[in-house]
Amino acid sequence: MFRPIIKLAFLAKAAFEVVREKVEDCLDSLTSKAGEYRTCGKEQLQESREKAKEIVQEVSQQVWQRSEVLESQVRERIRRQVADFSLGALGDSTEINELRAEIATLRAELAELKSMRAMV
Repeated sequence: MFRPIIKLAFLAKAAFEVVREKVEDCLDSLTSKAGEYRTCGKEQLQESREKAKEIVQEVSQQVWQRSEVLESQVRERIRRQVADFSLGALGDSTEINELRAEIATLRAELAELKSMRAMV
């Protein structure tokens, strides 16, 4: 249930980053070529449409790829945290088992001392 919501969050973040970069690139390109632009007929309009389609496809691919990268980074971070937690829990359980063994040994020694005392 949460996976689609998380995927949408990654897509939104990636889309924002990619669109911001594209807008900055387009603005840079427009300012550098401001003197070269002239009004033309249908050919330039068609070229502009094709160029816009190419840009939209490129942006959508970049958004998807960036989303995948962000998702994999978060997954890896979660895996590392789970592994760290698991190792910590394993260490805690080992210490607990060692303490239990030590307590059992001490109880046995106490029982032995009591039995020796009862004999005397």
